[in-house]
Amino acid sequence: MSNYSNIARAGLMIGSVLVLLSTTGSALHAQDPQLTQFYAAAPHLNPAFAGGTLENRVSFHYRNQWPGIPGRFVSYGASYDVFIPKLNSGLGVIFSSDEAGSGALGSSSFAFQYSYEVPLGEKLSFRPGLQLGWSSRGLLNWQDLVFGDQLNRGTAGGGASASLEGLQNFQLVRNYFDVAAGGVVYSKKFWLGMSSRHLNSPSESLTEATTAPVPIWFSAHGGVRIPYVSGPTGSNQDVLIAASYRSQGAFDQMDFGFSMDSPFLTYGISYRQILMKSAPDGAPNHDAISLLLGLTEDNFRVGYSYDITVSTLGWGISDGAHELTLSYVWRTPSHLRTRPHRILPCAEF
Repeated sequence: MSNYSNIARAGLMIGSVLVLLSTTGSALHAQDPQLTQFYAAAPHLNPAFAGGTLENRVSFHYRNQWPGIPGRFVSYGASYDVFIPKLNSGLGVIFSSDEAGSGALGSSSFAFQYSYEVPLGEKLSFRPGLQLGWSSRGLLNWQDLVFGDQLNRGTAGGGASASLEGLQNFQLVRNYFDVAAGGVVYSKKFWLGMSSRHLNSPSESLTEATTAPVPIWFSAHGGVRIPYVSGPTGSNQDVLIAASYRSQGAFDQMDFGFSMDSPFLTYGISYRQILMKSAPDGAPNHDAISLLLGLTEDNFRVGYSYDITVSTLGWGISDGAHELTLSYVWRTPSHLRTRPHRILPCAEF
């Protein structure tokens, strides 16, 4: 494929991304689930990461946030992505689901991803990415809900049946089409990306009479990989410094941290800050300090992180957050026969 075709194809995708970014919505009704090990589930963060390992990759993640509080938040997901050298393209499929409030409210999504590699020179590459998917949000356990008139037993019309009256226009599940896009610029030592979800401003309202546009989710993320040799044996390690900013409606947050990465072991620490765009002056914005441990054995990678809550919620009350990730990567003959491509240098966990 000629350089002209590469540039034209990339230009078409960039143009599509810019058009999508122009369709925004600002009202906040819900927030997307988040991960501490967001690079272990990189396609969930940015569709431009699809095929970023230049191999076949299957990944799973599970997060249990604030298990000490009744009605904890649980999320999990899976993904598969692959790089196709002859097309300079990455393809991916992702699935995610979450439950909040003792399973009373949940959401799930399924999406297809496409990314395209554009060489910008000998040391720099660019990947735009596009994601098209289907999402649903609704009530999982209707019987667990308690309405106000069920508690007013002394008033006429009270009781469980009264709560269901007048909800003829209420639906248990809302399904909607969802669009996301992103891009990443990278070399062997650094990466800088941006991504956004819900670009078509879908509604997740559970009533026919009202609309509730899902607020635009935006992320800017990047980092550097610094080669480092340590110890008497001169073992090779890399120092990874990474940061991620995320914004949705009236809320935003910043994660930044560092880790030591070797062929077999990764360990690190990160800090999450809730910036709170609309918070009152003087409100605390600390959220959590996260500890990370990752192991690599042949084609398997497993990671565990624990969030220590440092907000006013308190670690003793929330019990922090547990997160587990697992991935398996493998190469096919087509990856070995073609010219070398530049691997994204971001963290594996």
